[in-house]
Order: sequence, then C-alpha cells, then structure tokens
Amino acid sequence: MSQLTLTLDDDLLQAAQHYAQQQGQELETLVAELLKAAVQPSVAPSPAKSARPLSPLVQELYGLVKLPADFDYKTAIEEAIQEKYGR
Repeated sequence: MSQLTLTLDDDLLQAAQHYAQQQGQELETLVAELLKAAVQPSVAPSPAKSARPLSPLVQELYGLVKLPADFDYKTAIEEAIQEKYGR
C-alpha cells in the first residue's frame, strides 16, 4: 500500500481529527473512504447499506417527508432558484 502526505491548515486538521473521533474512525480511514467515494461512480447508497451510521438527528428526520414517486428534485430546485433570484 502506498503512503500519501497531506499538508493541511492546523484548524482543518484539528477539526478533521475531531470529526473522525466522533465517527469512531481513524483519520486515515476517514480520508481513504472520502477519496474512495469521490473517485467511484456516483451511486446513491441506500441508508441501510451506509458504511457509517446516521446521526441521531438524521435518524429522527429520516422518512418524515413523503414525496410522490415522480417528484423531480432538480426541477424543484431550479424553480426555487428562479423564484428567489428571478432568473
């Protein structure tokens, strides 16, 4: 396995270490997972197959919104932007 050295701002490194600790992971593992997700084809993972558990807040909110099967979120976002900015 190869090694990679990263140069990060001290505040960012400290925040990343804290985040990794909150997730119960080593920073090295967290960075590897993030890079793997960035370079792999975009496939939306199902919540049941997620590598990391959902935060309590997300678990509480998960499933509250019921949308029609034909809901197009991209169109909804575009319409909201047009309404807000008049574009």
